[in-house]
Amino acid sequence: MSEAQSKENTSRIIPFTPEEHIYLQQKDLREEVRDSRKELNSRMDRIEVRQDRLETKIDKLESKIETVRKELNVRMDKQDEKFDRLDAKLEKLADRMDKFSDKIDSMNKHGNIMTASVIGVALGVLYVIFFK
Repeated sequence: MSEAQSKENTSRIIPFTPEEHIYLQQKDLREEVRDSRKELNSRMDRIEVRQDRLETKIDKLESKIETVRKELNVRMDKQDEKFDRLDAKLEKLADRMDKFSDKIDSMNKHGNIMTASVIGVALGVLYVIFFK
């Protein structure tokens, strides 16, 4: 071993003074804090990127929901129009059925009158035939 090497080896053996020891611990702590901050910043950046993506997806979903709502309203309006037209047709049909029912009632009344007349005439003829 050379003298330079032995001096280096001996310098390593010399213990640190308390101030040096505290200084080295503070240095290590500062490095750990710096590394922790870098890691924390990196994580925060990743979180922000994820949050931005999530917000973008939420915006797209809200847009799709709004589009579906509009389409649904349009479809419901069309269905309402169809039901209104169908309701109007059913009302017309009901009116026609009422008129038809009135005609049938009228025909029944007329038929009853005619039947009564025919029966009266037939009874009159039979009376004449049998009793005169």
